[in-house]
Order: sequence, then C-alpha cells, then structure tokens
Amino acid sequence: MKVSNKAWAMSGFSNEHAHLDKGVLVPGVSYEDAPAPVRGEWTRGLKAQFTKEDIYARAEQALLNMLSYGTTYVRTHVDVDPLVGLKGIEAILELKQNYAKDIIIDITAFNQEGFERFPETEHLLAEALKMGRVGIGGHTLTDPDGVKHIQRVFDLAEKFDAPWIEFHTDESGKPEHFLLPNIAEETKQRGLRGKVYAIHCNSLANVSDEQAKAAIEQVVEAGLHVIVCPTAIATRAITRTKELLKSGVRITLGSDNMGDLFNPLGSGNMLNYAQMLTYIQRFYEPNEMQFILEMITQKPLDDQASVALEQLSVQVVYETDRIHELLAHAPKPLAILPQPER
Repeated sequence: MKVSNKAWAMSGFSNEHAHLDKGVLVPGVSYEDAPAPVRGEWTRGLKAQFTKEDIYARAEQALLNMLSYGTTYVRTHVDVDPLVGLKGIEAILELKQNYAKDIIIDITAFNQEGFERFPETEHLLAEALKMGRVGIGGHTLTDPDGVKHIQRVFDLAEKFDAPWIEFHTDESGKPEHFLLPNIAEETKQRGLRGKVYAIHCNSLANVSDEQAKAAIEQVVEAGLHVIVCPTAIATRAITRTKELLKSGVRITLGSDNMGDLFNPLGSGNMLNYAQMLTYIQRFYEPNEMQFILEMITQKPLDDQASVALEQLSVQVVYETDRIHELLAHAPKPLAILPQPER
C-alpha cells in the first residue's frame, strides 16, 4: 500500500531463522572469543541454569528489537534437551500467544546437542511436538554419525507429523562435513517436498564446482529450501547463494544468534543482514538487489502462518520506496501502524 510519493507500507520482514530462547545472553554474560566447541560448552552451562521466566524475558527483548525494525514473521529454533527440558518451548509458546497481534512466531524444537550426548533428547523432542504446531530441527554436526542424526530427525518428524523439518547444515564449512546431498535424498525418498529447510549450507561453498552443481540439482529435485545467515561469515564462508538462486531454489535470510555466546551482536534488523549479504556476495545490480529484498519479504510457506500473517493487525511503513536506499542505509521503519479497516 503506497502512503506517499516516497514511502510505502507492507506487512514487514520475515526472519526465517533465529534463536530467541538464547537471545540477549550478552551483555548479561561477558563474551569471550573462543573456538565454537568451547563456546558450546559454556552455553550448555548457562542452559542448565535457565528458567522459563528467564527465557521469556530475554526472548521478549530480542523480539521487541525485531519488531522495532519491522519484522512481522520469525521462525525460531528452541533448544530441547535434558539441560533445559521443555522450558524454552513453554516460554516461546507463551510469547507467541502474547504477541500474536504484532508478529507471527513459528517454533522449531531443536536438537542442538545431539542424540548421543543426551539420549533423553529423543523423548523430549517427541513431547515438544505434541505441544502445538511445532516443527523439528536437527544439526548435522552434533553427532559423530551425521547421516544417522538426519535419519532420526526425519523419523521423529514423520512419526509425529511435524509441519516442517529444519537442519543446521554443514555449518563448519568443511568439505568432509558435506551432508546437504543426504538431506536432499532423504527429503525426496520420504516424499517431503516443500517441507524441509537447510540452514547455512556452508560446505557447499568449499566443495568442488562439480560436487556443488550435483548437490544443487539434488536440492532442486527434492524441493528443499535454503536459509542463509550472513553473520556466519565471521567464521566460515557463506554458501553459493547466487548459484542456488539461479537454479530456482527458494532462499530466505535469518538473523541466527542474537546477543549470545556465538554472536554477541545481532540487531534483529533484517535490512542489516540483507545489507551484509549484498556486500559479501556483491548483489549490486538492480535485479540482484530485488532478489535480496525478496529473501526478507517472502511469506512463510506454512499455510497457517501465511494466513495469520495476512490477518496481522499491523503495517510497517518505510520512508523510501527505493530498494537501493533500504539496503544502503538499513533504516528503521518510519512508523508501525494498525492495519486499516478492510
């Protein structure tokens, strides 16, 4: 809806990958740079101390940041394991209900720690999938056997009819951790086209061109979706975004961590992340900038979330209608207003 010669209103931005339950740990906890496994161990120590109230308060702060920058849809992973139990799911479900008039929140029950480290996680994930419209998420690096991890997540998803499945995919960026083709194959064999998301896909950037081409063909054939998190550039290469786009893969962006021991920053401003990817991979041509904007304005694929977003009672007004200005300056919205009566 156009509101002036320079400004226009829309339903806002989509953030398709976040970690609200671990948001805003920093500056409350001092950040110290260290290898990822070390920071993972520190995070496990903190998770064991989380309360539902603590998770809710920090997640709300992160969510308010997103709202102030015009986000109206977020899909967040929520850790489920014996350290934190189901407290995170409970807190984010409550947050979802309390902010339903401002933003649509989808929840993915996430196996961050692996099945082998905490075997009880399988039961907890099953319980989480019974608590509402909750998807399931895995991580291809958290168990020694990544292929088996992928299969177990798919098994749970099918058993409990999870509405979507997501994987932190090949996050190390190392060619030896390249399991994107396995996810694509499982998706195809199980007939789950359109329901599976691969997040990061960093190793795709570092395998040979021949391997990458074959994998992208598998992704297309399986109907797999890819979520890029540009902040990953801090420690590893970003995936082959342009090649995936040219092949017709649906690509969206996520904030990933916001103010935790993996990223002490994280504004929640989707234009910041879009700007970052624009710089990193030189999306400078007008049509490429349009692609970038589409990555952060695509409607969610889940039917319930899409309908809810259409009915959302807010509109976000930006002071410019030029994509170049949005990506160059990453401005805050001019206003966030109630939807006009229909």
